Amino acid sequence: MATGKADVARQREINERVSTLLQHASSEMVARKAESLAPFDLTVTQYTALLMLRCNPGVSSAQLARLCRVTPQSMSVVTAALERRGLTERMPVPIYARIMALTLTRKGNALLAKADAAARRVDERYEAEFSAEELATLRELLRRARAAVDDSAAVDRAAS
Repeated sequence: MATGKADVARQREINERVSTLLQHASSEMVARKAESLAPFDLTVTQYTALLMLRCNPGVSSAQLARLCRVTPQSMSVVTAALERRGLTERMPVPIYARIMALTLTRKGNALLAKADAAARRVDERYEAEFSAEELATLRELLRRARAAVDDSAAVDRAAS
C-alpha cells in the first residue's frame, strides 16, 4: 500500500494528539495489569471492583459501577462472578428493600492483598520512569486533562 507524504504527516499528527498518547498509555497499562492479575483469575475490572469495595464497603452495585467507571450492566456481570467465587457477598440494606450492599469476604480480602501487590508492581514499573517531581506534575496534568473533558466540570466552569 503506497503512502503519500500527506498520509504520513496526517498519521504523525494523529499519533501526537494528546488523546492518542493517553489512549496508548492507558491500553498498555491495562494490558500489563491484566497480565499481572491473570494468576489470580481476575480481570482488571474485577480487581478494580475489589479495590473499590475495600475502600467503600456496603455500596450498591450501581454505586460500584460509578466508582469503577463501567456501566451498571457490566458491573452486574462482574459482581455476579465475584460472588460466585466467594470473594464478595450481598446483604440487604434495611431501609431500602430493593438495594443490596456489597462487601468483600475474608477470601476476597485475602485474594485482593495478593493481587494488589502484583498490580502495584506494574504501577511501580511505570512510576520508576519519572522523578518524584515529574510524577507530581504528571498526576496534576492528568487530573487537568480529565477535568477538561468531564462534562460536569465543564458545566461548573461555564457557570462561574
